[in-house]
Amino acid sequence: MTIQPGRMPQSAVPAPVLSASPTQRGWLARNWKWLLATFLLGGLALIFGIFTLIMGAMRSSDVAKASVAMAQSNRQVAQQLGSPIEEGWLLSGSVNVSNASGDADLSVPISGPKGKGTVYVTAQKSAGRWRYSVMQVATDGSDERIDLLAAGAAPTRSNMVRPAQPQADRTTQPSNLTTVAAAAPPRPDAGSFAAPASDAIQSQDMNTAGVVGEVVQCRRAEGVLSIRVRFRNNSSKEAKVYVVDNSEFEKIYVTAASKKYFILKDSEGTYLTPAADYNCGGRGVCAKLASGDTYTWWAKFPAPPTDVKKLNLVTPAGPPFEDIPITDK
Repeated sequence: MTIQPGRMPQSAVPAPVLSASPTQRGWLARNWKWLLATFLLGGLALIFGIFTLIMGAMRSSDVAKASVAMAQSNRQVAQQLGSPIEEGWLLSGSVNVSNASGDADLSVPISGPKGKGTVYVTAQKSAGRWRYSVMQVATDGSDERIDLLAAGAAPTRSNMVRPAQPQADRTTQPSNLTTVAAAAPPRPDAGSFAAPASDAIQSQDMNTAGVVGEVVQCRRAEGVLSIRVRFRNNSSKEAKVYVVDNSEFEKIYVTAASKKYFILKDSEGTYLTPAADYNCGGRGVCAKLASGDTYTWWAKFPAPPTDVKKLNLVTPAGPPFEDIPITDK
């Protein structure tokens, strides 16, 4: 009997499974995270740029500059915040200007070595000039408000010099920078032209119609040049004489021997000349003069060398005074 060996069953070999080739992802699918981050950063940069432009425009506005200048020259503010007083970066409020009119309502942060505060200012612009209805300083930690527009609120040296009564001639003693009043000369008849006073070194018409400027002092002593100019209203109407607009004191200077000499400052950085105020409605060094009235403006400059005997005085109020003789004390 023949036995056939059993055949071993062959195990089934599974056929290889071929996986489908992966679909190629597009550029957006591969880089969406970077693209999103780029858009976010770009958006933030755009918002920051717009915010910076707005803040810059508000800080550079006449209203903001005037409020900071008034706060910096106010004795009460300096006592509470210390000196120097600096403007903060983050202003709030609005400034709307269209040609010669507009309005502003701002909160301007300020700070000094002793503390911080805020200047609140409200103003309206008409006929090209700002008129301020509110300008107050609130210091942190105090309920007190310092009114910067109040008479005598900023009695620091050379600051807030206000005109005397219309019948008085304003002169200033350079030793203590105080203001005194002297009797005014007789009023001329309407339409008449008064002759220059006997103490006038030089006289000429100014930019304001009917107003004459008279240099009454040009004295050099101990390295300081003292100049006084008297403005006389010879017209029959009231005149507003702006010696300087806003606080642009750098526009007033002396030229001598091919050099410029600008107004001196004291140790606190205050110009040695009457400070800008709001006597004529807008900020500036200005006097309202009735017919026949006078106003004496003064300033102190570095003195030219002693061998220089004449100089020129340049002001925005009118043409330059030229070849003014210097008197040595």
